[in-house]
Amino acid sequence: MNPKVYIITGPIGSGKSTVCAYLKKKGNLTSDLDIISNNILESQESLPFLKSNFKNCFTDGKINRKLIAEIVFKDKVKLKILEEYLHPLVSEEIAKIINHSETDIFIEVSAPKNIHKIYPSLVIIANEGVRRERLKNRGMSHNDIENRIKTQPNEEWWRSLGTVIENDELSKLEQKLDNILNLNNE
Repeated sequence: MNPKVYIITGPIGSGKSTVCAYLKKKGNLTSDLDIISNNILESQESLPFLKSNFKNCFTDGKINRKLIAEIVFKDKVKLKILEEYLHPLVSEEIAKIINHSETDIFIEVSAPKNIHKIYPSLVIIANEGVRRERLKNRGMSHNDIENRIKTQPNEEWWRSLGTVIENDELSKLEQKLDNILNLNNE
């Protein structure tokens, strides 16, 4: 069987993780590129890269991803350096997941760069006020919210990536997903 691969994407706070949790509950395979990226960053193989490019991002001898995030969401040059390192490694991991899967796969992607050109994308959209409130409820600081939203593309760009699912009301999200993906309630 050749599994279909779908990208679940959208701006921060739009509900990507909620969508993936629902899809997983329905028996689908899901994966999260942020988790894959974090595992790569925390691996021994990444230490030389990190020590060379993010030497001030270690706490008690371990990489502090929060410190890296603070840097890359303020400094586009550092963000590009990190992306150029991570993207090929992440692509290898995705290929492994796909090659070992016998079912359709839904991959949560926060920053789709080019992957949306390879696989069909479901773009989860919520208005900025709703997203800001969700992020605040997650415990993010005002400055972190501002920095992350500021570095992301505008809504028009997100909408251009694929099939858009509006998610201002979580109560309607599952029905919208079922309709788009023809999921049944078995």
